[in-house]
Amino acid sequence: MNAYCDRQSVEINSIAFLFDGRRLRGEQTPDELEMEDGDDEIDAMLHQTGGSAA
Repeated sequence: MNAYCDRQSVEINSIAFLFDGRRLRGEQTPDELEMEDGDDEIDAMLHQTGGSAA
């Protein structure tokens, strides 16, 4: 997570990392999440505040 944020030049608290729709904690491991090589991906979503009902 830190490496991704460093490469993207963003603060780690501005990104939500998700696996199978669940938010990840920094201390979780691929084994704990039962991730499989080559098949599984972690999504990185930029937090967004505000918006409007158009």
